[in-house]
Amino acid sequence: MKTLGAFGRSSLLVFWLAALPSLPAVAQSAQEVIQTGLEAYEAGEYEAAATAWQQLVELQPDNPDAHNNLGATLYYLGDLDGAAAAYRQAIELDPDSATIYNNLGVVLVELEAYEDAITAYQQALELDPEFAEVYNNLGNLLAGEEAVAAYQRAVELKPDDAAAYNNLGTALANLERYEEAIVAYEQALEIEPDFTAAQENLSTVRDRRAETLAE
Repeated sequence: MKTLGAFGRSSLLVFWLAALPSLPAVAQSAQEVIQTGLEAYEAGEYEAAATAWQQLVELQPDNPDAHNNLGATLYYLGDLDGAAAAYRQAIELDPDSATIYNNLGVVLVELEAYEDAITAYQQALELDPEFAEVYNNLGNLLAGEEAVAAYQRAVELKPDDAAAYNNLGTALANLERYEEAIVAYEQALEIEPDFTAAQENLSTVRDRRAETLAE
């Protein structure tokens, strides 16, 4: 029997611009560092971006956005431990940020610290119960009906998220709820017709349904 494609395209790293007060020399210097960091990050020059955010952290060690931006950049450099440390520092400075908790969860998944990631995602949802991407990310770490419920909430909050519909389809298919899975995959493809994983998953589930009906 063909297997369904793994859950994918589910993580979200939100990259913030650090908000700075309008102050003379130091603010001007910090603004220049931010500009350098953003330009390097957008160009995919993550080493240069990381250097800029480290400079910003030195200039403004109590700025949670600086630590968050550093975490995002270290993530793309493959320094997962460094990224997690940066996000934890950002959370210490801004414990009410759902986005930073989500970002920490993303890194913890990569570190295979799944229980800690679930805790981070749950904390994000306590802070922002309508954060659609977090439900999608959390669903990747759950199973059975819990996963279905998380993905359903994700698509309710963000009905144009093809990846969440694809993930919902896979969760439903794993429960042998093939008709519902087909609807979810078709919805993903209506949003994004060239979504290869959803195309392959839809074909597989249609085959499974046919096999079930033929028994």
